[in-house]
Amino acid sequence: SNSAVIHYQPEPNSPNEQILTPNDIFLLDSGGQYTNGTTDITRTFHFGTPTPDQKRFYTRVLQGHVQLARAIFPTGTPGLVLDTLARGALWRDGLVYGHGTGHGIGAYLNVHEGPFGIGGGNQPGNVIRKNPRMQNYYLEPIKQGMYLSNEPGYYLDGHYGFRIESDMVAVSAEVGNGRFIKFETVTKVPMCRALIDVDLLTMEEKEWIDSYHGECYESIKHFFEDNQRALDWLRAETLPL
Repeated sequence: SNSAVIHYQPEPNSPNEQILTPNDIFLLDSGGQYTNGTTDITRTFHFGTPTPDQKRFYTRVLQGHVQLARAIFPTGTPGLVLDTLARGALWRDGLVYGHGTGHGIGAYLNVHEGPFGIGGGNQPGNVIRKNPRMQNYYLEPIKQGMYLSNEPGYYLDGHYGFRIESDMVAVSAEVGNGRFIKFETVTKVPMCRALIDVDLLTMEEKEWIDSYHGECYESIKHFFEDNQRALDWLRAETLPL
């Protein structure tokens, strides 16, 4: 049930400590500071046989992640507008999450760095109207070169939670004579195949996931040349859906 706590932090000898079993949801939010940049990555796993509800919740989160990752939009579009892309699949099932969808990431600086973000969809308009900080953050225009996270989620209090977080860079799109932007996902970590309900995905979503998994495999397979077990896992997780 610790995965249901959005920013759970384990503490030694805590009463919340649990032994992970194959029947549990495992959510890992990780990252590091490197000389060439900073990462903030989350993946959610199940090592056994997930329930139909668990697969549905995870897949709705995945669909939101994919829709934001493949977005094409005019330069200067604020994060408040893009936020609905990440929440739409969850909203169709009456599901919400209570945190932002994306934040700027510093280069060997703060992991959460402004002046922009993607979010606001979990707040009523009258709340945003009264909050200057939220207005500044979510109405800041998104421009080429901005480095940010893509992290929709869903959390069932007291039971389990799901979040998928990748890092992206805003780059020029091939349409609109340079006036449009798209995102390049730089994180190369597979999604959890066991949690994907393929029947819920559209053809475009399947194509994006298969393409992304192909990039993951080709980009990181050389790190596992001396670890056949890890390489076999990577190959299995990145096969086409």
